[in-house]
Amino acid sequence: MKRASKDIRKYVETEILPKYEGVGGHTSEHIQQVIERSLRFYEQAPELNIDMVYVIAAYHDLGRLVDNDTHNIESAKMLRADEFLKARFSADEINTMAEAVEDHRASLGREPRSIYGKLVSSADRNADFENAMRRVYDYNKYLHPDFSEEELMNDCCYNLRKKYSPDGYAAKTMYFDDPDFSGFLEKIEEVTCSNETFAQAMQEINAKR
Repeated sequence: MKRASKDIRKYVETEILPKYEGVGGHTSEHIQQVIERSLRFYEQAPELNIDMVYVIAAYHDLGRLVDNDTHNIESAKMLRADEFLKARFSADEINTMAEAVEDHRASLGREPRSIYGKLVSSADRNADFENAMRRVYDYNKYLHPDFSEEELMNDCCYNLRKKYSPDGYAAKTMYFDDPDFSGFLEKIEEVTCSNETFAQAMQEINAKR
């Protein structure tokens, strides 16, 4: 697999990824996963700039440090203001990367404006079942600290069903071939068929921690 430039990787690893430890439910583990998936999808579109792909993936959720609801907009603002990136990329490249970050959310209701946006949006679709289960649990617990365990489980089940069911917004916004994601969707549909089935699956996953 082709790799991004050494200076870009070093900057992201030392200056960007550590910031995610302050983002509840969206840690550097998730960002690393999106980076890896982005680089894998890059192989389906090798005409793209791999350094841009890497930066977009690294930046896409950073705006959660400012506001969860508008994190894609905040992430783009942070990318546009990054002096290291402005010295490394052209103004047009910065604009393309910022737009891709703005467009990555599956819930936007429109297609990303460029193939870069489609790539990071696709890469942001989690294909790791247990990781997705842990993330939705941790994130909802972070958002709703007063919820009972039953309320938390029911909310997690609802959110995953809304996002990944056959008519869910994330299931319909995959722009690259990804057999792993197809299998992931089948597993999510299986465990979210009822709140009871979901709670049992989540309890088994949490017991492994």
